[in-house]
Amino acid sequence: MARPKKTGLDYFPMDVDFWNDIKIMDLLNEYGPLGTAVYNIIINLVYKNGYYIEVSPEQLALMIMRIIGNKWITDKALLLNVIGYCGEIGLFDRELLKQSVVTSVGIQRRYNEITARNKTDKSKYWLLENDDSKTASVSAPENTVSAAETRVSAAEIPQKKSKEKKSKVNKSKVCIVTIPCRDGNFQVDEEYYNELTHTYKNTEVILSLQQLRNYMLSNPEKRRRLKNAHGCIEWWLGVDDASGKYPRKTHQSTYDTDLFEHTNAVIEEGF
Repeated sequence: MARPKKTGLDYFPMDVDFWNDIKIMDLLNEYGPLGTAVYNIIINLVYKNGYYIEVSPEQLALMIMRIIGNKWITDKALLLNVIGYCGEIGLFDRELLKQSVVTSVGIQRRYNEITARNKTDKSKYWLLENDDSKTASVSAPENTVSAAETRVSAAEIPQKKSKEKKSKVNKSKVCIVTIPCRDGNFQVDEEYYNELTHTYKNTEVILSLQQLRNYMLSNPEKRRRLKNAHGCIEWWLGVDDASGKYPRKTHQSTYDTDLFEHTNAVIEEGF
């Protein structure tokens, strides 16, 4: 009888810029060391199980209380607030959290990189796009994968490459604005820009993005890595949207070329 495949992890990497992550800064600002302790306990519980856990916030709060101990935390309601806040700022997927499922894109991306060569089932509650889920396997050394595992014949390879080339040509997108990151420039393409305009309906998104770009140009030490760019952009826009800093005059749903060119010209004069 075959031994069941292990889905949980024995260890997982932690980024050295963990404490510089905007979401972690928000969590610290709101709940102090308790917030980060709770978050770290939860992701350990998740990775022990795989890339998600099915547990209600109430049950999760009780599990955390048992781990930390009654000496340090006795308020279950406070733990529930911390868990909910982690969902609000994007450390966990908010919609799945409402369904008593704890996971996130970041958790799944790290899990996917670690288990790139393992044939684990990653279909349930999977949040990564196909391109993201293939990243780890693309970077893996080819000599560690047997021909039987790849299941691709020599006749199929040229056809596959041809399709990939055609796909890349079709998927070329217009860059609206670039955000400086530690390891390159993140391009906000037209498709992502339009998603942002639909999400942050009260904000002139291009103005907010240009201010983010200026901020990162002026403060290199605050720049995020490319893999964290989406979270940084959406956090920045969320703050501007909540404060009404750049109110949208007309609720446009697509990219305004004239507005972008005018704003970009104004910004570039200062650099």
